[in-house]
Amino acid sequence: MNPENLSHASHAPVQERSRSTALRLLSATIALLDESGLEGALIPRIAEQAGVAPASVYRRFADKNALLRAAFLHALKESNASSSATLSSHLRGDTLAASVKKLIDMLFDQYQQHPHFLRALSQFIDADTDRAFVGEARAIIRANIDLIVDLLLPHRSEIRHAAPALALRFLVLNATCSIEAYSLDPNSMWHVEPCLSRADMTAQLVHGFVSHLA
Repeated sequence: MNPENLSHASHAPVQERSRSTALRLLSATIALLDESGLEGALIPRIAEQAGVAPASVYRRFADKNALLRAAFLHALKESNASSSATLSSHLRGDTLAASVKKLIDMLFDQYQQHPHFLRALSQFIDADTDRAFVGEARAIIRANIDLIVDLLLPHRSEIRHAAPALALRFLVLNATCSIEAYSLDPNSMWHVEPCLSRADMTAQLVHGFVSHLA
């Protein structure tokens, strides 16, 4: 056997084990963020959940923030890949109002099923000083918004706004930010008495969304 081929063969299992360990660390970090937010994403807990020694974390990531950045980007990319495969069928309604209702329900489900992770993501992006990470994270989020806008544009015949894509982008962002505040911040103005129920909030968001476009 060629010595060079032998060297490659011996390195391959080591590299595969290293990739597998890194992926387990990312999965463990995401699971703990989803369970208890940034406060729960501690290196000893992450290592234990991944089935490795804490020292293994620092062999692959410079520090805890580097691991968190990698985990958040991994989760965002996985989410976008999933969205690309499912949103086209999920948002396909017979009318603009029906499609918008599906979108609002989807956003509510997302924020209410993963409040700790999404709160942690928002907090981390706001506080992190690594502008490259922040830029990449926001670019992934922006791509998901672009996808939603593209999927709503086929209802163009129901849209009277002079700039349909721009209006849709504003309305998607407005709905997302409103649902984020409603779902993640119990002290937000959305919870001033009398507090809107999710059903009332959904109805008003759909009405405002469609009315603005018309």
